[in-house]
Amino acid sequence: AWGRCKVHQPRRVKATMPVKFTKQLSSHLFKYVKTIDIKFNPFDGRTRSAREVFRQVQAERFKKANPKLVISHTLLNTAEAPSVTFKFVDGNEKLFDSQLFTAREIIDEVLLNTMQMDTQWQLEDKNIDDVA
Repeated sequence: AWGRCKVHQPRRVKATMPVKFTKQLSSHLFKYVKTIDIKFNPFDGRTRSAREVFRQVQAERFKKANPKLVISHTLLNTAEAPSVTFKFVDGNEKLFDSQLFTAREIIDEVLLNTMQMDTQWQLEDKNIDDVA
């Protein structure tokens, strides 16, 4: 399973029109997320985005859209870099070194990934509601 997990590095691109996900679409796309594991030291200044992702993914709309979503967090007492790991229903996962990303970049990357998954499932005539 080593090939299925990739630590993501920030992609800096020219400023263009940002992708805007509606609440309805992002809630639907979160059905493709199986687990979220967030690790950070609350006293470390590098953890801002990990803490913000943790706050955002606890929104009631995500719980309603995906009641099976497991969100776990580990509070570290070491200098280990903060991380956020998303595991998806297809078995893939994305690991973010969150000190290198803003919370918005992490969430947007996950939503873009799940949007591709949603499109692929539609082409294969699969329905996430049958799995989730």
